[in-house]
Amino acid sequence: MIRRGPLAKHGPLVNHRWLLPLGLATLGSAAACCAEDAPSVFRINTQLVEVDVVVDGKHGPAANFTKSDFTILDNGKPQQIALFSVQSSAARKDAKASPLAPGVVSNRLTRAGEEPASPTVVLWDALNTETADQAWVRNQVISYLRSMQPGDPVAVYILVKNLRVIQDFTDDPLPLIQALRRTNAEQSADLSAPDLTDLQAQTGMALMAAGAPPGSADAAQMASQNAALMLLRSKAIDAGGEMSDYALRDQVYITQAALEAIAEHLSGLPGRKKLVWISGSFPTIPPTQRDNLGLATNEYLDFSPQIEHAIRALNGANVAVYPIDPRGLSTGAVSASARPTQLGPGGAVPSAALTAGTLAPGSLTAPGIDTMNLLAGGTGGEAFYATNDATGAIKSIMEDGQVTYRLGFYPSDEKLDGSYHSISVKVAHKGTPIEDVRARKGYFALDAKNSANGHWRERLNESMQNPLEATQLGLQASATPVKGAAGVYELEITLDLDGLHLEHQKDRWVASIAFGTLPSPSESTKGTLETIRLSLTEGRLRAALKDGYVLRRKVVMGHPATNLRVVIEDASTGIVGSVSVPLNQPSEAAPGP
Repeated sequence: MIRRGPLAKHGPLVNHRWLLPLGLATLGSAAACCAEDAPSVFRINTQLVEVDVVVDGKHGPAANFTKSDFTILDNGKPQQIALFSVQSSAARKDAKASPLAPGVVSNRLTRAGEEPASPTVVLWDALNTETADQAWVRNQVISYLRSMQPGDPVAVYILVKNLRVIQDFTDDPLPLIQALRRTNAEQSADLSAPDLTDLQAQTGMALMAAGAPPGSADAAQMASQNAALMLLRSKAIDAGGEMSDYALRDQVYITQAALEAIAEHLSGLPGRKKLVWISGSFPTIPPTQRDNLGLATNEYLDFSPQIEHAIRALNGANVAVYPIDPRGLSTGAVSASARPTQLGPGGAVPSAALTAGTLAPGSLTAPGIDTMNLLAGGTGGEAFYATNDATGAIKSIMEDGQVTYRLGFYPSDEKLDGSYHSISVKVAHKGTPIEDVRARKGYFALDAKNSANGHWRERLNESMQNPLEATQLGLQASATPVKGAAGVYELEITLDLDGLHLEHQKDRWVASIAFGTLPSPSESTKGTLETIRLSLTEGRLRAALKDGYVLRRKVVMGHPATNLRVVIEDASTGIVGSVSVPLNQPSEAAPGP
């Protein structure tokens, strides 16, 4: 289930790590991030902002730059680069991993124990795309996958009224192709809403035909009735327009929520993530017309706040959006659902300026192109439209970022109040012409003193219902049935402390988390919820930084379920981790109490 409309204020937060005093700084992943470029003074609970930068020269990716070639501006202020490394796709493919133990699942690792580095999500947007275009672009995606080389983690999701996983991350093209072949094009009910305008226009014409013909003997007697019919016709047309506007708002809110859910899902994964958004999109400021007693009045809807909110969430998760317009490039008459209307004697009719001979929906000015450019430009991606080669577009996207520069800095502005900070990256290298620089455009400054802005319970519930797992906090979990106790499971969760806000109080490191569970499928929304205060000595913290913090709970199922959704939220910052734990019966059960 995806909640519609604006979500919580901050959305996904930037990848961050809490650095401990010098005595602890060499322990665990919380300090390992800084490598040789780490500052000499370690800081407590300092946010490290990571920025992955793609630089293109005249002949493709530029791979010969050094730290001194880059400048990072945070809200216009230059920042000291504390972390610098060069990431290549070849190095990512050579990374080794250890498989997870049997029965253990993770929100960051695959079953093989691999962490999808710089992954790509292909979002098939059936909500905003006509069925004929969906069928065409599906074949184009499959055509690319047939030639895809193993090593690049790719997942495929579909959006209709809800977001669904077709195939989760894998570097094997075969399951991706099979999943796409099993998935049929789906008709969006919201896209058919513009037909309501035509229906109301026909109603208006029928109402006018019901009036007395001009010059008839009883024409004067029917004057008042015709006036009433004119008013009724006007209201019928307005009703159709309002229903179309409502359907478009529905599309936008669902799309916004889906983009933000994907951002939260990817935020805890390393590297620069790509979101390939295959969509007919929607206009940012679509025009609409109303009949005011026979006079046409122009009105506009404005979806720029929703788009900006999604862009900030995607930037916070280091996700670059690559929209692909599946409508292709052709000429001819524009479909009625894709062009604005004007009011005629019989009601709403297509605008004469957009009739036969103009570019069809795949043109440079097709509805929704503005939104594609905003999302791509606002996140450091690139939009592909007015093309009949979606296969080539996907290939270009997958090759983008073969060489990535990873920069990290500690914000010099100590006012980390939860606000959104704009980032810009400048590159200058003597003797190397630079064609393009792409990077995330901002991040959220963590506000650890605001207790997740009072939204922690709301965010926890959202994560429970989200079809995608949140990765801001790393989790590994298993559920083992207790022997001799039907419906009772021993739940074991390992929480990665990298990312959790810790406060130093006397001789302890303390944190507060919210912990919830929910069976699935569930006959009700009833689950469990508790708050837990962590209080760790220095020795315990050393061990937890290395191996994770382990929580164990007995879970009693009141009805049959196949999965248990587990959610943990940092009550200080609001960042979340969630994982779905299978409740399969293993060969050996845990001993009873």
